[in-house]
Amino acid sequence: MASEEGAMKQLCDDLRQFAMEVHQVGFSVSGGVGERECLDLSERMFAAVEQAEARMAAKSTPLFYG
Repeated sequence: MASEEGAMKQLCDDLRQFAMEVHQVGFSVSGGVGERECLDLSERMFAAVEQAEARMAAKSTPLFYG
């Protein structure tokens, strides 16, 4: 299970890095062609990472303390 969590964390880290790169591409394209699409895609990628991290945190937090 720990290796699965490690793999998921690595996947989230990679996706976050790719989202930053797509965001930078959005600002660097000449004439603004595709800028909005790149920025929208990077926002969706960041949101996906946040959702995945929230699910991972919820799984690792016990619901009951006893």
